[in-house]
Amino acid sequence: MALGKAVLVGIVASIAMPYVLRGHSGQLGDWVRRGLVDFEVAGHQIYWSLPLFAGVTLIAWLFLSWADK
Repeated sequence: MALGKAVLVGIVASIAMPYVLRGHSGQLGDWVRRGLVDFEVAGHQIYWSLPLFAGVTLIAWLFLSWADK
């Protein structure tokens, strides 16, 4: 159950954070834009960050699995 919740948190973060850090010129903004995948859904441009998805999912899964024990 922890893995499913972690993946959901990772998906939300990897879609929301590129919009939040869109104009950020620092190191965090560069890290998010490094693995950015853009695609179009129903006429809307969607940005998805692969490194952010992997990092947030891993950390959330570790904390949620630890909390279940």
